[in-house]
Order: sequence, then C-alpha cells, then structure tokens
Amino acid sequence: MKILKKGIFIFLVFFLVGCGNKNNGEDYVTIQEKIMNMESYFCEANVKYISNKGENSYDIKQSVKKDGRYLIETISPENVQGNVILFDGGIVWQYNPKLDSKISVGDKDKLERKEISLFSFLENHIKSKDISMQTTTIDDEVYTILEAKIPGDNNYFSTEKLWLNNKTKVPEKLIIYDKDEKERVILTFNKFEYNKDFKDEIFNIENIAKTKEN
Repeated sequence: MKILKKGIFIFLVFFLVGCGNKNNGEDYVTIQEKIMNMESYFCEANVKYISNKGENSYDIKQSVKKDGRYLIETISPENVQGNVILFDGGIVWQYNPKLDSKISVGDKDKLERKEISLFSFLENHIKSKDISMQTTTIDDEVYTILEAKIPGDNNYFSTEKLWLNNKTKVPEKLIIYDKDEKERVILTFNKFEYNKDFKDEIFNIENIAKTKEN
C-alpha cells in the first residue's frame, strides 16, 4: 500500500511539473501530503441523494477514523434529527432517540453511506487504474479535483470526484456519479477538521444511547 501511494504521488508530481505548472504542482504536493496523512476527521456537511424519483437532502455531522469506525448524526430535517448511524469496527448500529431504540444491521453499511467517507474515497482513488487529477478555478478560488473509480460495477455508484481547496487545503465537495455520469450523491462540507482527536467511547453505541437519553 505504501509503495502504491508513493508511486501515485511521484507520478502526479512529475506530471504537474512537466506541464510547467509549478505552483499547482507545489499545491498538489501539499494537498496530497495533507489528505494522505489524515488519520481521522470531523465535519459538518450537507448530503444530497438524487434518484429518478427526486432528491433527499440531509444536514449531518460525521466523525470518522482511518481504521474504518465512523459516526454519522443527522441534524436535519426535523423528522430524523438526532438519528445516528455508527460503525464500531465490527457492527453497524442505528439509533433513534425519539423511539429510544438501537438496532444492529450487520457488519456492512449501505453503499450510499459508506461512500461518503473520505477514507473510502482515498482507498478507491489509490486502487483506480486510471488516476485522474485536475485543477480548476471557481470564483477566484483554485481547486484540485481528484477522481476515483468505485469498485463493484454498480450502475448508480460508478465514479466519484473530490474537490479540495488549494488555499485552505480542506475538502469542499464530494460528488458520486452513476454510469451515465449523472450526479447521484453530493456531499458539501460546511466545516472540516483534520485529525480530530476522538475518544474511543464515541464509537460505542451504548455510550451514544446514554448521551442521547441524558
């Protein structure tokens, strides 16, 4: 894995410098180091799911560790406010504070939730045979865009792109596309913190339930 990461890193750096875009090359090195060295993150974001029947939008808080554990809490809409999806490293849990109920749903989460994790994106990006990277300017802000192929040959989850702000070095948007290159999931980051120091207790469903009860 380390060798593969290094190979991708070197290739992209030489590609950028070879194109004569030195500043963008230096920016990408910094972004590459920042995101590849990430051990955990916390974010507040909006996630929009788009289907042939319409759109569903949720404001969420996401706490994620590199070892795969994560906690997703829904902030809005009101009818699902406080609902929690938690993966403790072995089992996926759902907690509904209004019903005061917690249930286990197995060892694998739905693809639409799994793929909004940046660690899932990075894994896909590293494994993708056709590595894609580009820079673009929007409203005077320069962005590095990384692309990845999602494994599994799913019609609705085929590829994904991550927008990173070259100035702040933080992710701003993750979009998942279907095989027809239509947007299916849009995750917009409103707040992002690298390497958040999470306590193990937050990934225990019993602690989550107690906290919500209090």
